[in-house]
Amino acid sequence: MACWLHTGCLASLSVAIVAVAAPVASLHAQSVPVVRLHGVTIRPYATDQLDTGGFVSAGPAHPGTGARGARLRNGVRVNIHDQVEIGAIWDFGPAPNGPMRLFEGQVSYTGLKHFVFTAGIFKPSFGLESMQAQGDTVFVERSSISTITRNLATGIERQAVQAEAYGRRYHLALSATAGTAGPGEDGNQRAMAFRLVGLPVRSHDMVVHAGISGEWVFRPASMTHSPPAIALSDNPELNTGTVSKYLNTGRLAATSAGAFGAEAAIAWKRLLFQGEGYDILLDTSPTAGSQNLNFHGWYGMLAYTINGTPRQWKGRTAAFSSPTCARGQDVLCNGYGVLEVAARYSEVNLDSATVHGGSQQTGSLGLNWWPTAIIRTTVQYEYGQENGGRVPEHFHAVMSLFQIKF
Repeated sequence: MACWLHTGCLASLSVAIVAVAAPVASLHAQSVPVVRLHGVTIRPYATDQLDTGGFVSAGPAHPGTGARGARLRNGVRVNIHDQVEIGAIWDFGPAPNGPMRLFEGQVSYTGLKHFVFTAGIFKPSFGLESMQAQGDTVFVERSSISTITRNLATGIERQAVQAEAYGRRYHLALSATAGTAGPGEDGNQRAMAFRLVGLPVRSHDMVVHAGISGEWVFRPASMTHSPPAIALSDNPELNTGTVSKYLNTGRLAATSAGAFGAEAAIAWKRLLFQGEGYDILLDTSPTAGSQNLNFHGWYGMLAYTINGTPRQWKGRTAAFSSPTCARGQDVLCNGYGVLEVAARYSEVNLDSATVHGGSQQTGSLGLNWWPTAIIRTTVQYEYGQENGGRVPEHFHAVMSLFQIKF
C-alpha cells in the first residue's frame, strides 16, 4: 500500500525509526553492546532504513512521492568458539503494510580455514552489487539488472545450502537453492548457483576485481493447479511504495531459466569503479509455444570517497564495504563525517520474441554522508526512460535515505 507524503504519515514512520535508533545513535560503532560468554559472542544486528521521495515529474503519469520504512531488519548473530556462526534476523518492513518475514535464519561452519559451509535462510553468493550488504550499497536501491537476476534463484531470504572458499585474492561459492522464506509462490522451486572471483591485482593503492556468476532454475515454481512459471520484474531503481513495477514480463510458463554474467571493479585510492552485465535465458513450456527467450542488462558505476577511509574489499563476500572513519575516530571524521559522491548508469531489456516486459535506461547521482559509523544519510537524483511495459515513459526522481546500521 502506498504511504503518501503528508505530515501524519511521515511522523509515524519517523517515530518508528527513531524508536529503534534512539538507544544506538549516541553510541560509537565499537560500543554497541556485545555479549561474550565462555567463547560465545552475541552481536546485535540492525539495518533500519527510512526512504522518502519519489517522482518529481514524470510523463505521461505522475505517481507522486511517499515515505516508508523500507527495511527494518533486527536480530542477532552468534559466533561459537570461532567454529559456528548463527544468524537470526527478522525483517519488520517494509512499513506500513509490508510482508514481514524471517530475513536470515542460518547456521555456518567456519572451523576449516578458508572454507565456510552454510545452510538455512540467507543470501547465497551471486554478483558483486548483490553481495554488498544493503546498508553498504552505494545507492538507495541496487541496479535493476542486479535485482532481477538475483531474484531468479538467489537473493535475500532464500532457502539454500552453500559451500564457499575464500582468501585475500579469491572467492568461490557453490549453492543449491529453493524458495524464499515465509508465504510465497516459489516454495517448490529448485535451482543451482555459482560465483567465482579473483583479484589479479591487490596492492596498497589498487584492487582489480574480476568474476563471473551463474544460476540455473531447473524446476520453476508452480502454484496449485497451475503450470511452472517465472516472472521477471523490478521497480525503477527506487521504491517508496508509490511506484509500480514498470519492468514486468508477467508470469511466463517455463520449463527452466538461467542467468550468467560477468563482474569487474577497480578500486584505486579513493575511487571505485564497478560494473556488471548479465544475460537471462528462459525456456517456455510447450503450452506457451516453446520459445527460447533472451533478456539482458548491465550497469556501470563510479564512487569517490571525499573524506574518510575508502571502500575496502572483503574476501568473505567478495564485495566492497562502506567507507569508514580512521580507526579510533567514529564521529564526524575530520570534523564533518565521511562523504562519498557517486554516479551510475544502467540498462535492462525484458523484450524478447512475443514477450514485451519493457526496456529501461536510468542515470543516477548520489551523495552519501556518515556522521557516525552507524548512521548514514543519502540524497539521490535519478532520471529514467521506460519503453514498452507500463507508464511512465520518462521520469525525474529524488530520493533520500536515513539509515541505522550495526
